[in-house]
Amino acid sequence: MDYLKQLRQASQPYQTNISLQTQLAEIQRACHELAAGQLLSRPLPPLQLTDDDWWEFLRLGAQQQICPEQIQRDYQQCQHLLRNCRKYLQYHYGQWTLISQQALRVWTKHWPFRRYLELMAGDGRLARGLTARGQAVIATDSLTWQQENQTGRQLFFPVQKLTAQEAVQQIGPQVDAIILAWSPNNDPIDWVLRQQIAALPNQPDLIVIGEKFGVTNSELFWRTEPAQFSAQMLQLRRYLPATSDGVQEAIYLYRATAKGGRDQK
Repeated sequence: MDYLKQLRQASQPYQTNISLQTQLAEIQRACHELAAGQLLSRPLPPLQLTDDDWWEFLRLGAQQQICPEQIQRDYQQCQHLLRNCRKYLQYHYGQWTLISQQALRVWTKHWPFRRYLELMAGDGRLARGLTARGQAVIATDSLTWQQENQTGRQLFFPVQKLTAQEAVQQIGPQVDAIILAWSPNNDPIDWVLRQQIAALPNQPDLIVIGEKFGVTNSELFWRTEPAQFSAQMLQLRRYLPATSDGVQEAIYLYRATAKGGRDQK
């Protein structure tokens, strides 16, 4: 059964619960925005039920003569589905980073009118969002995922078919910064790209979006590539959702020095 149908079915008897109502409305908003090829307009709130919600489930269930065992099953099902909303959005819409349009407003305020290369850009939502805010973005992707993801075959921004290494070699010298969002977990391609980018004559910034020592990027990258301290990046992180599945998505800046070395923390 579809995720949204399961969630509606399990939550239907308890929808007068304000907390549940609010969370369901936020999920519907996220689905509507992603279906339209947009980034989320604002971060999702933490999606989970509390002990207070459990007692409210019991009260509402008793009013409808639902047995306690069924109430418990409904509560557990709702909790499970709410906590796994990110996975649904990722696999159904092909949107891995949940960076929001609010974050892009802050991003482009601090760094206006920059030229970007996005690697592994997927269907181009992030590039589309940055372009709408006056940035020049070249989006690239190998597009191999189109053979596997039926829903995600639609592109929402022009995406050049290039591997990440090809894109850095061909386009990297033309840009101010390179974006790498949700690089594959345990794949050292991110470390390889970092070395390739650091060797470019124009020394563009590398902006990485992902979870440190978590579900994105390689351990080699996180252990050997210290990020540049940036007050602007710290501010941006406030606009990335603290989802209840435990994923701590953040944004990091890697910048070469004028002499070709690397800044430290």
